[in-house]
Amino acid sequence: MSKSAEKILNTAEQLFYVHSINAVGVDLIRDLSGCSKTTMYTYFKNKQHLVESVLLARDQKFRASLLKYIADATGQSAIEKILDWHIQWFKEDDYKGCLFVRAVAESDADPIVAEIALKHKMWIKTLIAQHCHFSADVEVLVELIYTLLEGMISRFLIEGYSENKVKITQLSLNKIITVLS
Repeated sequence: MSKSAEKILNTAEQLFYVHSINAVGVDLIRDLSGCSKTTMYTYFKNKQHLVESVLLARDQKFRASLLKYIADATGQSAIEKILDWHIQWFKEDDYKGCLFVRAVAESDADPIVAEIALKHKMWIKTLIAQHCHFSADVEVLVELIYTLLEGMISRFLIEGYSENKVKITQLSLNKIITVLS
């Protein structure tokens, strides 16, 4: 990917995340990325194509970051690292929740955006499942952890980050794992 396309993607991702997809126009993305309109439309045929490209690029960065954080951990240790990685994200000053969920909500049921978001979410669920082999009831544990994690994404967006809420959630997860092991 060219440096110009990458700059457009990174600028669009940041603006979409901070402000929302519908609130950001292509002219603002073009201006802040420092690229010409011609350059922008050379790489992205329209805003919809840009949104899809941003989501795909964000998914790849997300996966790489989370896998690097988990590293060689397996089983319950990996599950704890998945949760911890998300907790670090919730602590960020500019935390705005999940861009994939927001994109679906803003896309007027666009099937391509919905498919990208679904694949992203299913990758997370699959990653959780890969590390729940220690459980006597893997399917139930995966559903509970995945639902807990997705709920935390919304909860910390709405309520704000709280160390106490995190500790209670971690304690709850440990109890769930104990019961289902």
